[in-house]
Amino acid sequence: MRAMTGGSERRALYAGCDLGISSAKVVIVSNGAIIAGETLPYDNFPHDAADAAMQGALRRAGLAPDTVVPCLATGFGDKAVRFAAGTAPHITCLVRGLRALNPRVRTVIDVGGHTMRVTNFSGEGELLETAFVEECSGATGMFLETIAQALEIPMDEMAAALNAAEHPVRITNTCVVFAESEVISFINEGYSRYDVFAGVIDGVASKIGGIARRIDLVPEVAMVGGVAGNALVRGTVERHLGLTFADLAGVHPQVVGAFGAALLAGDGCLDGIAEGRGGV
Repeated sequence: MRAMTGGSERRALYAGCDLGISSAKVVIVSNGAIIAGETLPYDNFPHDAADAAMQGALRRAGLAPDTVVPCLATGFGDKAVRFAAGTAPHITCLVRGLRALNPRVRTVIDVGGHTMRVTNFSGEGELLETAFVEECSGATGMFLETIAQALEIPMDEMAAALNAAEHPVRITNTCVVFAESEVISFINEGYSRYDVFAGVIDGVASKIGGIARRIDLVPEVAMVGGVAGNALVRGTVERHLGLTFADLAGVHPQVVGAFGAALLAGDGCLDGIAEGRGGV
C-alpha cells in the first residue's frame, strides 16, 4: 500500500464510506471539503461494492489505487468495509456532515434504500427526538424501485410519468408486497399506469410526512438519503409538510453520511490508529 508520506501526498486526506443495503458511497475530503466521491448501487457482496466505490473515489481524486486514505465506515453494512479503520453510527455521521454543510439545520429526515428516520438535534449536535421505521421498506428507495418495475416505468423516467398523469389514484398500502398487488389490480382494472404511479409518489410523500410529524420539526429541516435525491419525491414531501428543505451547499443528499464519516475521521476519531491502516 502507498501511504501518504511525503511531497504532494502529504495532504491531510480522509475518507468516509457509507455502506447501505443497496448502495455504497465513498467520499474523500481534504481540508474539510469533498475532493472526490463515488456512489455505486449493488446487488452482490457488500464488501466488494465498498471496495469498488473506494477505488472509484481514488481514481476521481487522481490518486493511485494503492494509496492509503484513513477511512471511517458507517451505514447498514459498516462492518463489511474491509479498508475502514473504524466505524461510527449513521446518525452521528449525518449530523456531523449537516453541521458542516448548513449549520442552521436542526432536523434531518433520512430516507434510504430500506430505512427511514427523522431526528432533530441541537446546535451543538446533541441528538434530541427521533422517530423511525426500520421493519418495513414502505416509502423507501426499495419500495419505489419495486413499484416502478411493476409498472414498467424506469426510475429515470419518473418526471415524464408524472407529467403524463391526468387523474392520480390513491394508493392505500405502503407495505411493498401489498402495494405492488394493489398497483397491479389498478392496472388490470384499466387505470393508466401514469395515474397509478402519481398516486404512488403521493403516497410515499404522505408516509414520509407522517413519520416526520411524530417529532417537532425544528427549522431548518434537511432531507437526506437516496430518496432525497429524487426531486419529484422531495418536492412532494415539501408540499405535504409545508416547508422547503434546507440547502446542502450543492452536496448530493445521498452522500451526506459518507461526508460526515470522513469529517469525523479528520476530527481525530481515528487517533491512535497507525498511519498506513485503512487503505484498499
